[in-house]
Amino acid sequence: MNKRVLFLLSTFLIIFWTSLSAQEVKLPLKLKSGHLNSVWQINDSIDAKVFLETGFPKIVVNESFAIKNLQALVQMEKASEDTYIALWGSKNKFKVSYVINDSLLVNGKKKRFDAFVVDLSTIKGWRDYDIIYPLRDLSGAVEINIKDNYMMVDKAVDNLSSDFIEFDAKADDRTKGLYISTSLQVYDTLNTKEELKGNFLLDLGAANAMFVNRNLPKVEEFVNKSDRIILKDTTKFRPNPRTKLAILMPNKIQVGNLILKKNFIVAMKMFKSKTSSQYVGMIGNKFFANFIVIFDFNSNKVYMKPNSDIVEVVE
Repeated sequence: MNKRVLFLLSTFLIIFWTSLSAQEVKLPLKLKSGHLNSVWQINDSIDAKVFLETGFPKIVVNESFAIKNLQALVQMEKASEDTYIALWGSKNKFKVSYVINDSLLVNGKKKRFDAFVVDLSTIKGWRDYDIIYPLRDLSGAVEINIKDNYMMVDKAVDNLSSDFIEFDAKADDRTKGLYISTSLQVYDTLNTKEELKGNFLLDLGAANAMFVNRNLPKVEEFVNKSDRIILKDTTKFRPNPRTKLAILMPNKIQVGNLILKKNFIVAMKMFKSKTSSQYVGMIGNKFFANFIVIFDFNSNKVYMKPNSDIVEVVE
């Protein structure tokens, strides 16, 4: 009888611990200048301003924040002289001062914290933040709801409602992000379309709805065929001959079976790298802002539920 009681008690504790460890955690979320950020608690006492990424492979901590708040909590080792980071699509490199390879309490949960420490004051898009955090390092599924200003960590995906649309994604080990192989279709006011097929990186660090990479010949062909919808008014926008920056203003955009209106596409040359050359483009925050989006990094799935009147689902 004692063995039976002990077995039942052990089983209960395992089930309880599993449910506790997978408990959903709701966190604040803001969109600032097209970029997603949140405020997280470190070690249950330190507030950190966090820039959320799905297109960068490493946790990056602002040097001033790390020296002030983390030195007593984690092991910080001096980085070698030739350790640098480079932002996606850019040729600029930034020196890494320290390397962290430790564990840290993040939002009440102990997390592996493998990070570079960098002076972010020289990086325009990151200078206002304490930590740059790739969502994949949270593990599990993460729900992003830009419209209602929240994110949900360890989101349960077993019983999602039928209005969530499922996309099969693939993992990019270089960026720790996800990408989908799909088609991008743009329509003019006469409903004439141009189409671009290929891999699109899902990038929460990208401010606009869509970017396409003019380094690739098929993208350049797509842009040339779409000349009738390229913004020609240079009073507010001046085309850049070096990056070949252009703005496509279609009547509607279709990605897979999702149609989005009142948005534009940025076409430009990007810094050539192994990462950028495999993508015809990126899908960014102005696209995701029209959906409740769930990134399931365990199963490489993305779920999108429309929550905007400018979205239409094609059956």
